[in-house]
Amino acid sequence: MLRTKESWRLLIFVAVVLIVPAVASHLVPMKTHFDAKPIARLRAKKPDIVILSDSMVDNGLDSELLGKLLDGRRVELLWYGGAASASWYFRLKNYIVASGIRPELVCIFFRDRVLTDPRFRTEGTYRSKLEAAMHEDEPIYRLVLGQHLPGDGGLRRWVDGLYPLNARRHTQHERIEQTSMRLVANAGVTVSELRRSINETFALTNLGGAAAEEAAGISKEKQTEFNPDPRQTFLPHIVAAATEARIPLCFLRVKRHPGTDGRVQQDEQLRRYIVNLRNWIESQGCYFIDETDNPARTQDMYLQPGDDHMGPWAKERSTELYANELRPLLSP
Repeated sequence: MLRTKESWRLLIFVAVVLIVPAVASHLVPMKTHFDAKPIARLRAKKPDIVILSDSMVDNGLDSELLGKLLDGRRVELLWYGGAASASWYFRLKNYIVASGIRPELVCIFFRDRVLTDPRFRTEGTYRSKLEAAMHEDEPIYRLVLGQHLPGDGGLRRWVDGLYPLNARRHTQHERIEQTSMRLVANAGVTVSELRRSINETFALTNLGGAAAEEAAGISKEKQTEFNPDPRQTFLPHIVAAATEARIPLCFLRVKRHPGTDGRVQQDEQLRRYIVNLRNWIESQGCYFIDETDNPARTQDMYLQPGDDHMGPWAKERSTELYANELRPLLSP
């Protein structure tokens, strides 16, 4: 009789600790809702140039000034801190192409190997921003990221399937943020004012070493050779989406923080990677610009030592340098 009671207790324990969380986990939404607002904004503004980037354009580019320097063209920036190749693909396909606009040029600002590192900045706090540009069914996502990395055993895949809550926690972060915004708005502060205040608080100029840490994260990318395999990178899909829509595409490699001599340290493997990357991109009919050896982008323009971002004092000069790079790609 005692053993029977102990068995029932064990079964109840298993149900509470294992089964209930597994069932509850599957009630969490699979992904962040698709954000269609950028499509409406693109249709309304009808930009001549669209730039996809990460936070490198925060202090590095003034879109209004760039437009003036490029003969009055309309310039639109699509960026957020931590954006990478997966985000750029879906924003190109689901925002720019889907909007029906035909910009004169779409340019992607990138650093080093980011274009062929498909998993870079696709998880954790970056996941919700990525999914906001994705539809429910994205075959290219499944093709490139649908398989686990080599070395992931069957046990991990089984656990992930049974308890997907951790992978989806970003959806709860989004719900909490939206609810908080509504509560504050009800208290008399508009959502736009609150967002502006948050953005100012967490601007690069106010984050101290955070931006330098981001640059270090880029530097710690896997030392791989260039590989345009469409099963392992979003790059060929980015090119294909632009080509199908007949949108001229440019890739601009931004200059990372230089030494006192104005030069950026690069090992031989990275140099070889960039040569192969350039050759492949140009063979696809796209433009490739490398600012790495541009002596005009000097060390004093950067936010702080070891940081790839421009300081706010250098925004105008930085914009002028980018205008000089982009001007030859545009019609007179």
